[in-house]
Amino acid sequence: MGDIGTFGVVLIGLCFLVSSAEGAKRPPHILYIVADDLGWNDVGWHNPDIKTPNLDRMAGEGVILNSSYVHPICTPSRNSFLTGVYPFRVGLSGTAITPHQARFMSLKTPTLPEKLKKLGYSTHMIGKWHLGFCNERYTPTRRGFDSFLGFYTGTQDYYKHTTAKGYDFRFNQTVFYPPKKQYSTKTYAKRAVDIITEHKRKKNPLFLYLAFQSVHTPLQVPKKYEKQYNNIKNKDRRVYSGMVTAMDDAIGAVMAAFRKHKFMGNLIVVFTTDNGGAAHIVGNNFPLRGSKTTVWEGGTRAVSFVYSKNLLKKAGYTHEGLFHATDWFPTILAVAGGKPKQEKQLDGVNQWPMIRSGKPSRRTEFVYEIDKSRPVSAIRMGKYKLIVGNPGDYNNWYRIARSNSFCPIYDENETGSDEDIFIYESLNNIVRNAKGYVKWLSSKLPGYRMVRKWHRYRQLERCRKLKKRDKAKWRFPRYLLYDLEADPSERKNIAGYKPVLVRKMKARLEHYQRKTKYVAKQSKRRVAAADPKHHHGVWTPGWCT
Repeated sequence: MGDIGTFGVVLIGLCFLVSSAEGAKRPPHILYIVADDLGWNDVGWHNPDIKTPNLDRMAGEGVILNSSYVHPICTPSRNSFLTGVYPFRVGLSGTAITPHQARFMSLKTPTLPEKLKKLGYSTHMIGKWHLGFCNERYTPTRRGFDSFLGFYTGTQDYYKHTTAKGYDFRFNQTVFYPPKKQYSTKTYAKRAVDIITEHKRKKNPLFLYLAFQSVHTPLQVPKKYEKQYNNIKNKDRRVYSGMVTAMDDAIGAVMAAFRKHKFMGNLIVVFTTDNGGAAHIVGNNFPLRGSKTTVWEGGTRAVSFVYSKNLLKKAGYTHEGLFHATDWFPTILAVAGGKPKQEKQLDGVNQWPMIRSGKPSRRTEFVYEIDKSRPVSAIRMGKYKLIVGNPGDYNNWYRIARSNSFCPIYDENETGSDEDIFIYESLNNIVRNAKGYVKWLSSKLPGYRMVRKWHRYRQLERCRKLKKRDKAKWRFPRYLLYDLEADPSERKNIAGYKPVLVRKMKARLEHYQRKTKYVAKQSKRRVAAADPKHHHGVWTPGWCT
């Protein structure tokens, strides 16, 4: 009897070990978060004035990717995220897709959700698509997602869901109207929580692509978030900071749902922005140079991290290894149990060993941009960066807006003295209070709105002139070379000191440029049939092949 009892205990133990091993091998759930236009200096772990406690905690307990790179603007980065292919190879480099354009993510490149579905994943998308919608076959639920809640275009009102005189919000392929006056960030969080709750009974893994609208313009946020930054004088910066915190709260709600339904033991969270902050509006990338739309570090170096409670062998540190937007596709595919090496079309490389165990990056070079329309091209090789052509329109080192100027990036010089602001603080408060009273009194007078509109127009004209004057200050040589280890802010062009290196990097860049010669160009012309007036006021597919 004792022998039988012992045998039973051993058998139970073996069963337990087998089930544990099987559980450990289960593909993880994946939450892939993309912020929109989030600046280098717009997160709590870089700037303690920004309140992002949920992101800060995950970044601190995970792996911060300190040399993670994206493209200078939305559409190209999103193409790289979901296909692992450089956008210049598929006709999507340079500019974002506008609502009237028949441009789209190539059907010849498999998408990440399509690959994950074959591995047994449920795949869901929430938020901003911005990869084409002129035909239904270019939309999310035709490109691998089981469900989609969000919008097709690049920007819209956070409450009304309108852009360019048309409505744009969908649930799957049906026009959808969220509750009135509900902030879109909250709408996305609620949908994510619903997906997680519904998935808790399923045995297959979950892939959730959460592409926030935040913090892209228009600058809108519930007052409770703006009030958290009452110490900030510049209203636009105050609202923008509130938008960052509102997004962080939404992420906190999503993570709370994962904890509640016991997903955390087998969950990986990826966080990245799609491009640098719009420093020419009110985002901030300091001390990095430039803004969104430029190939400077401020436009292309992303705030990014990976978090997991159990699946990282090394965590709680910052990795300096090179990582590119195209790497997310093969890396996530490897995490899910796929075989990235079999994907011959990829420009990305599998960086899971780097992220999981802290091993060196497998990447030694990448292309920032090849845009023939500007024209500009840029490449990174090791610690060096070569820019050929025009880096972009915003070339300064923009500090956080301090005053309530209409266009602070031109009115506030980076060399301005903090002491001047301190000395005149009391006078500024007096003037501000007086102006507030006059503004209230004036609003009661007839014609006030017309005068205000005229004033805004004058201010916009003034900003355009300042932008033109600022742009004229920068006259760059054809080749710009920077040592980013010694000079991450790109202040000293060393092209004249290293002509051999310039020739070598230029030759490598030309190797990539040759790959664009046979790419079918996507027309950027405006298609009249796209206009919402032909589709009951809604941005709708069905006007291209």
